[in-house]
Amino acid sequence: MTTYKKYITIDGYTYPSFFSKKYWIERFLKSEQYYIRTYIKYLRSEEYYTIVKPCKLLKYYYQRRKNMLGSRLGFFIHAGNFGAGLKLYHYGSVIVHPGAKIGRNCTLHGNCCIGSKGGFPDIPPQIGNSVDIGQGAQILGDITIADGVKIGAGTIVTKSVLEPGVTVVGIPARVINSKW
Repeated sequence: MTTYKKYITIDGYTYPSFFSKKYWIERFLKSEQYYIRTYIKYLRSEEYYTIVKPCKLLKYYYQRRKNMLGSRLGFFIHAGNFGAGLKLYHYGSVIVHPGAKIGRNCTLHGNCCIGSKGGFPDIPPQIGNSVDIGQGAQILGDITIADGVKIGAGTIVTKSVLEPGVTVVGIPARVINSKW
């Protein structure tokens, strides 16, 4: 059974001890990374009390904290969307469809949208492990993104990228190089 402390640190973020000097300096300065780390802590806490050890009271408590901070940072991410190792480098408009599934070690650089095209059926993208999503990228529709894909800044992806380890750029997205 996974403990709460282990679960909230699955993304690799370290949280300074309450009694440490680093904790109080970060709390006083309120840096961008402090807020992002706090948001991810609330996100993982909500997931823990929703999926791992269900407790409605704590689930709603952390969901509210996450949503309040998320509205200030511009993040709209549901519990269970991302695997372990999520990295958010900048705040500002990160919108993820509630049904989207993103693998482990995903990196988001800000102003990203992972969602459906609208209409019926409303099916979001499925994204593999170790995907790097650039600033302002949009991944839309019932598509699949393979493991290790790098999506360039400003790219709009509307078709599946099934070859692992490639880089895609442009509007509409096209493969520009292959890792293999």
